Amino acid sequence: MTRTRADAMFRTALRVGSRGLLALGRALYGLEIHGREHLPAHGPLVLVVRLNARISVFAAAFLYATLDEFYGFAGGAFIVNTRPAMWLSERMGMLPTYKGGGLSALPLVEAFKRLRRGKIIFVTASRDLPWDGRLGPIPHGAVWLALRAGAPLVAVAVQGDYDIWPRWASRPRLRGKLVIRVGEPFRVSDAPAGTVTDAMLEEANGRLRAEVEAASAGYLLPPKPVGARA
Repeated sequence: MTRTRADAMFRTALRVGSRGLLALGRALYGLEIHGREHLPAHGPLVLVVRLNARISVFAAAFLYATLDEFYGFAGGAFIVNTRPAMWLSERMGMLPTYKGGGLSALPLVEAFKRLRRGKIIFVTASRDLPWDGRLGPIPHGAVWLALRAGAPLVAVAVQGDYDIWPRWASRPRLRGKLVIRVGEPFRVSDAPAGTVTDAMLEEANGRLRAEVEAASAGYLLPPKPVGARA
């Protein structure tokens, strides 16, 4: 069996399995998906997904069932320790990062190259899952990619996941309501930027945060008061 044929079979199996997971989400949690039509079939695109809890499998299933090809980031320890993990990560579109770090220079450059080739890049809105369900600081990696490549962004929010399986809980609840809401594409630059300044990053990240909050409408806790304990 050729590698191309094996890859095609794996992608088909992944899509079928993802559709099965979505069916399970509908049965258990009444999963609804709003704004699916906002996702283009091809890039370049930076897809920013807000995850609040440990039940992120349904968001992943949605992306694998909907998009023909996209690339995201996975921890370096998972990528490089074993050959099976490397094979699996490559076919699932996961790009390596480095243990203990977020999106450092090398992973961002690799993602930028794929954006320039018309691919879709997936980035989470926060480095870590929140303990309290609030939207934390959004790293600048997503908007740096969008500015450098002149690519549009789409914000996606998973609503209800924190109520089902918050980070501090040992197991998920078997009842609840899940909604995946996809925002409309938007741009932070009309053309690729040869140089990205701190001011550009701050302005673009403010727009991204506003879009993530809009996708989270109705399921957005107010910011934690300054000086409040975690």
